[in-house]
Amino acid sequence: MFSVDRYLRRIGITDPIGPPSLALLTHLQLSHLVHVPFENLHAFHRRGVRTDVEWSYPKIVEEGRGGWCFELNGCFGELLRRVGFAVDYVPCQVWEAEPAEWGPIRDHLGLIVHLDEQRWFVDVGFGDCCIHPLQVTDGETPAVPRRARIDLHETGFTLTELMPVAGAQPVWEPQLRILFEPTQLAAFEQRSNYLQTEPGLSWTEKAFATRALDADGSRVTLRMEVLRQRIGSGEFREHSVTPDDWSDLLLQHFSLVDTI
Repeated sequence: MFSVDRYLRRIGITDPIGPPSLALLTHLQLSHLVHVPFENLHAFHRRGVRTDVEWSYPKIVEEGRGGWCFELNGCFGELLRRVGFAVDYVPCQVWEAEPAEWGPIRDHLGLIVHLDEQRWFVDVGFGDCCIHPLQVTDGETPAVPRRARIDLHETGFTLTELMPVAGAQPVWEPQLRILFEPTQLAAFEQRSNYLQTEPGLSWTEKAFATRALDADGSRVTLRMEVLRQRIGSGEFREHSVTPDDWSDLLLQHFSLVDTI
């Protein structure tokens, strides 16, 4: 059974919360990103995952695990609704840099929150993403951990971020194309199944976990051969990881017990 109180404790919030506001939305998003990792361990081990909240809530809240966008944004969206926010699940296309083209619709699940006659884009399931709500309006914003830009179009908007480049100036790179199309979680099930069963995809070949550490943009990411850590919006520092290190680091940084 879905419990708002238990969910809030899971993301480190023990004090009473007030009515819907931008400050509360910002607090909830950051708290979720800090306490609930974006990770693919169920997909990697081919344990099977679903998109419905009846699946994601016990996994995230009762079992203390994380997940990918369909689980994290799906469950977080339900939390926001239950504390009084008006929320749409929306389909997103992900920019694929190597072929330089957009991926399929519903490749990613995002959230649009309607607040004070404005729209805000919220995402707790895209790894090293913006850690606070982005107002859906044309222009640049000094987002954390990187500047972001929103370009509105007829059916939605494009999110672009100023990405770092080793030894060179940062460059603007597309991240997501979001559609203004309220969508039920069940509509993402087909894509979720594909991503966890199609051979050769990184979701089932490379285990990882990542989470934000604070409001400044600090982050820790664990992959099978490397631990990456960043203070604020600075550069990542990398440390080699051996198979013997994996379980200890996963427990230390993400409170997750698992094996590869």
